[in-house]
Amino acid sequence: MIHAATFILALAGFASLLLAMPRHQQDWLHRKLAPLVSQRLRLVGFALIALAFLAACLGFGWAYGAVLWFGWLTAAAALVVVVNLNRERIVAQMRR
Repeated sequence: MIHAATFILALAGFASLLLAMPRHQQDWLHRKLAPLVSQRLRLVGFALIALAFLAACLGFGWAYGAVLWFGWLTAAAALVVVVNLNRERIVAQMRR
């Protein structure tokens, strides 16, 4: 259960960080968000990643939890990058 929580928190954190960038806002939302909203998304993204670290370390101890956190952090970041790179294909599939 800690594995799933760590991964989901990291994934949500990276998704928030992605949407905090004006370039990606234009791609995904077709508009740019207000600077205050972008700043809050960035803060939420870092907070979710920190919560993922806390969940992993509380569940498995500080040594193993940190290693586990890095692994799930890498998997979540890779998934966000892959989805962002294939955004047009995903949107086209959803429209069918």
